[in-house]
Formats: sequence, C-alpha cells, structure tokens
Amino acid sequence: MKIYYDPNFTFQELLDYYSPSLLDIDGEKFIDLHSLNIVNFLGLQPINRYHEEINGWFFNVNEYETNEILPLENLLPFTNENFEKFKISNALSFEYLKYNEVYNNLFLKVENTLNNLECVISLNNNFLTQHLEIFADVGFEFLLEINIVLTIKNLARKYSFSSCFNHPFVFRIELSNTFYDQVYEFLEEFRDFNMKISGQIPTLYNQFKMLPKSDELARILQNSSIDSFSKTIYSYGSIELFIDDLRKLAELLSLFFENSKLD
Repeated sequence: MKIYYDPNFTFQELLDYYSPSLLDIDGEKFIDLHSLNIVNFLGLQPINRYHEEINGWFFNVNEYETNEILPLENLLPFTNENFEKFKISNALSFEYLKYNEVYNNLFLKVENTLNNLECVISLNNNFLTQHLEIFADVGFEFLLEINIVLTIKNLARKYSFSSCFNHPFVFRIELSNTFYDQVYEFLEEFRDFNMKISGQIPTLYNQFKMLPKSDELARILQNSSIDSFSKTIYSYGSIELFIDDLRKLAELLSLFFENSKLD
C-alpha cells in the first residue's frame, strides 16, 4: 500500500487542508480528492519513504505493509481527467495553507472545502480584529462589501466559474468543471487583488470619513435589507445595469401613476 502526496504538506496536513493524495492498492492507483482515507494510516509507521514523479508531478511516497480494507467508493480511478481534478484540489489546498501561514493578515482568505472541488473566499478574522473601527462603520462596510461583491462576481465570470454569495463576505466558487491552469490563474489574480485592497482599505476609510455625510447612502441603509441588496448586486454583477433597470422600472410605473391620479 502506497500513499503519494505533495511535498509542500506534512502527512497530517493532508487532513488539515483537505489535500488530495494518490493511493496505490495492489499496483492499481486511485485518487482521494481530500485524503479522507489517510486517517486509517495516521497511527501506522511507513516501512519506506521516498520520492517519485508521476505525470510530471513530484510526490512524497509513504509505503505501508497493511491489509487494511479501504472504502473504495470514496476513491476516483486514476485517469487523466481525474488527475486534473487532483491538481485542482491540490492547488486549492496549497492556497489554503499559504493563507494560513503567509497571507494570514490579508482582508480576505481562501479555503479549500470537502465539497468536491470548491473554494470559499471569506473575511479574514485577523484583518477584522485589527480594523474594528472600519467594520463598525456600517456605511463604509456596506460600500466595501458592494465593491468586493462586484469584483469577485466578475472575476469568477471572467473564468466561467459558477459562484454564489449567501452570507456577508462569504463567496463559494465552484471548480468541478474546469482545468488546473484556469484555477491557478484565478487564484493568482485574486491574490494580487486581495493584497492590493488589503493595503488600501485603511486609506479608503480615512478618505470616506472626510466626505460630507450622504443622505442618499443613509436612506439606502435605513430602508433596505443590506444582505438582500448586496445579493441583488451580486446577481447583476454591475451597479450600472442595476441602476438602468431601476430607471426603466420607474418609466414603466409612470403608466400606472398617470392613470391612477385621484380627482
């Protein structure tokens, strides 16, 4: 029995970051997208450790002498298509690790999930606790979220990724029907944006505080469900398109207003 995994991770970290692994069982290889089966081996000592290259990828290899029967229904056969899924899962896991170890003070964080091939982008609690004044300002937080909503929606759309936004500052990006190269580029582009906006937010907040009080913004905050408003903007992916449609709605409603005036 052999387990192949990315040298960027320790064996334990495969579980921590939902990293993928390859399993060689009686000479036949399988893919475990999130290494759920390695829990069976955490207490076992490998009889051999070495490195091996498969399909141009470099692996750590742990070899075990065991008759452990694994739940094969949780594994994928080793095919070119499934190895592409392995690479995507590995990219998400490595990005997850980097956001924990290197980019842990940025505004947003990227996490891998156990839900097939999906990443979650969400507010980083470290950044939140370091900038409590900023997030206590409802008006600025609302504007910041709208900016992030539009950026992530349009970035996902650029790569033809499905995405959803169900909670404040929490976005799910579906990556099951794409390729490793696209996912890699998406993660790189998002990280560049994240690093840039993380440095700009304090300056933007100071500029916002210097602006005259906006009665229009206050009315939106007072008369709207902020969560619903943000989700609507996310669905549109464009504030301009949303405003155009509201103008058209007002135009259409004028027909009723003109014919329903009280004598």
